[in-house]
Amino acid sequence: MQLCGGAYAACPPPTITLTAPAAGATVSGMVRLSATASASSAYGLTVSSVEFLIDATSVGTATASPYSVMWDSTKVASGDHSLTAKVTDSAGDSTITPAININVQNMAAAGAAMTPGQLFPAPMSGASGMAEVTVDLGTGAMRGRVKLAGMTATAVNINEGFAGASGPVLIRLAPSAERAAEWEVPAGALLTAEQLSAFSQGKLYVMALSAAQPRGEIRGQIAPQNVLVTFSAMAPVKEAQGVGATAAGVIATTVDRSAHTLSVHVNSIGVDEADAAQVASRASGRTLAVLGKDSVDLGHWSAELAPVSAAELADFEAGRWYADIATAVDAGGALRGEISGPRN
Repeated sequence: MQLCGGAYAACPPPTITLTAPAAGATVSGMVRLSATASASSAYGLTVSSVEFLIDATSVGTATASPYSVMWDSTKVASGDHSLTAKVTDSAGDSTITPAININVQNMAAAGAAMTPGQLFPAPMSGASGMAEVTVDLGTGAMRGRVKLAGMTATAVNINEGFAGASGPVLIRLAPSAERAAEWEVPAGALLTAEQLSAFSQGKLYVMALSAAQPRGEIRGQIAPQNVLVTFSAMAPVKEAQGVGATAAGVIATTVDRSAHTLSVHVNSIGVDEADAAQVASRASGRTLAVLGKDSVDLGHWSAELAPVSAAELADFEAGRWYADIATAVDAGGALRGEISGPRN
């Protein structure tokens, strides 16, 4: 080990590089700030701390690798902000990164196209709708409206649940006093911190009910910009021995491109004796999520917030994922569906 400082030559300064978010990135809500840092091991030096600064104000310090902190971007105004990181080593020397600009946008807008096909089984209906909502990620305030066509709604609600799943009502919309076939989010509607998290994950949906379909006639998954939602059909595998020709299903897939997570709900009929289900990638051959069977609805299988890699997300966008349901007789798959990517 060499010596530095004091009577010796000056110690080499530590080094640091910001790794996330990227320069020019648009961020909202809780944001992970990350950097790589090192000190000169040849002189026995180690990294003592990495401090992150927004507009020259400290917002968090990490003392161990990987050097990252979670920053609440709702504490600053929307717009451009400066991000830097400062490393300090065991000799007390420090280095600060060049500043990068990031854009904070904490008013998140999301839309939802409403169709009968997002329900299982799908009602016989020609109705459609469009929901448009805006959420303040700092306060939880929500505003928005739903436009319907081809139906007379008895109620329109915003519920919590991933695509393919059902969940509790969070907000009941009111009919517009000015426009027919429109419903509005009531003034003062607020999402809790947990509901804001669900919103960012694509875990809220809007449902329109009618006298003919009191359990729901059309539905739309509310998907922020970072979330992709697709619905894909399942059919019996050609070689399957223990499943009838009328067996069918729908794969509701929710992919969070920011958090790199996958949530899947499969609803099926005709394979109640199934004992396993999965989502897998044809490109890698890897099982991405093992689906659990509902103890009440035997045709419902699901997994939520399963981690996926950047390469696997690319496979999804190229339409290389599939889901299958297996039985004891058809261990290789009785019911299968290719998961439609957003480009398909």
